[in-house]
Amino acid sequence: MLSYFCYGQKESSSTLMNTKQMDEFELTPKNAHPKAKKLLKESFYWSPIDPTGPFGSDEGSDAFYGFRQWRLANKSTSPLNYLDELISSWDFPKFDLNESDTSIIKEYITAKSNTSSDVFNNAVLMEQFRQIAKSSGSEFSEEQFKELITTISGSMGGTFLTGIDNAVIAVGFGQFVLEGKIDEDIKALTQTAIKRELLPILIEKWTNEYQATRVNQLNQMLKVLDKMNQ
Repeated sequence: MLSYFCYGQKESSSTLMNTKQMDEFELTPKNAHPKAKKLLKESFYWSPIDPTGPFGSDEGSDAFYGFRQWRLANKSTSPLNYLDELISSWDFPKFDLNESDTSIIKEYITAKSNTSSDVFNNAVLMEQFRQIAKSSGSEFSEEQFKELITTISGSMGGTFLTGIDNAVIAVGFGQFVLEGKIDEDIKALTQTAIKRELLPILIEKWTNEYQATRVNQLNQMLKVLDKMNQ
């Protein structure tokens, strides 16, 4: 499967993790809206570890639990507001969530732009590296940190985009799981995100053994989306 690097974790990531730990809500068919329980029959929809499932990736899980908490105080506000705030907090290179032009998507994935300098100034990421070094008994080196970022920054576009798409998909499916409906604007963005993830340039970033599974599950999710709100 795709090897993710922990760049750009949102500043509220620790808060989200604490929220998940304190939140007694368990994401299962039993606790979902009856419409979601009826429609989302395959187990991968509810898996906390399946990377293609709506809530199985790190971004998807955080996005869902964050959305659930946000929704308690924002019942009449569009989920788009939460999604925009969440993705903006990650400090990823800007990307239009409506984008479906393959040439623009490829440019985003392959562009180096100013990613390295952005990451160097990301205090959250640097602190994560510091903690990793501490837990392994090593001494944190800022120079080694910068060398590592410089080496990998040119190949991070696909990871950024998949992280963004994971969040979109989690919020879309999350609204349906919680409320039994999905706003049409979120539904459209979710469909677009899934279709982006089906592009060969992103599918080929996964292992050969997993690619067919991912394609199959993403296509199942598209079909299920068409049935929501019916």
